[in-house]
Amino acid sequence: MIEVSSASDIGRVRTSNEDSCGVFSPAVYVVADGLGGHAAGEVASRIVVAAVHD
Repeated sequence: MIEVSSASDIGRVRTSNEDSCGVFSPAVYVVADGLGGHAAGEVASRIVVAAVHD
C-alpha cells in the first residue's frame, strides 16, 4: 500500500495560493504550479489537474 499526502505553503509574499494538486487512482499524481501571481494562475493550475484527471 502507498500512503500519499500533499501540502502547499503560500509563503510570506503572496496573499493567495494558486497551486493545485490531485491524486487519482490507480497511481497518477499531479502538481500544478500557479505561476506566482500571473493572471488567473489559480484557474490554470486547476484546469491542468482536471485535464489530467479526465
